Amino acid sequence: ISSFAGFFPYENPKYSCIVVVHIPTQSEYYGSLVAGPVFQKIAHKIYAATPHINKVKSGEYKYVALENNFSQNEYSFKKTEVMPNVKGLSGMDALCLLENIGLKVQYQGTGRVVSQSILPGEPIKKGNTVYIVNQ
Repeated sequence: ISSFAGFFPYENPKYSCIVVVHIPTQSEYYGSLVAGPVFQKIAHKIYAATPHINKVKSGEYKYVALENNFSQNEYSFKKTEVMPNVKGLSGMDALCLLENIGLKVQYQGTGRVVSQSILPGEPIKKGNTVYIVNQ
């Protein structure tokens, strides 16, 4: 038996999960190698399917990067008909944002987004496919 237990998100936990694999098909049986990747996929799916709105209490920002990140991610909480700029976002954040506004996403690579096939500001329709390249 291989098992893994965890919670997420780290900063303010809302979910906990236990994954138990009764008969691992791999030669290894350690929880981190067998059940851990299953936990990771479950956590990513739940996290991507339940976006939340970050509310800012004051109009003053201490960090410019925080302001830019917030303004880019607000597309995921609104109905939009134009393509947001996802360059510079992590691949996971861009994927979640674009899927939440109804686009299909094809991606290549890992890390931060360096290019996108639909340019920022261009009109989009739900179901369109956008290609992003991460580096």
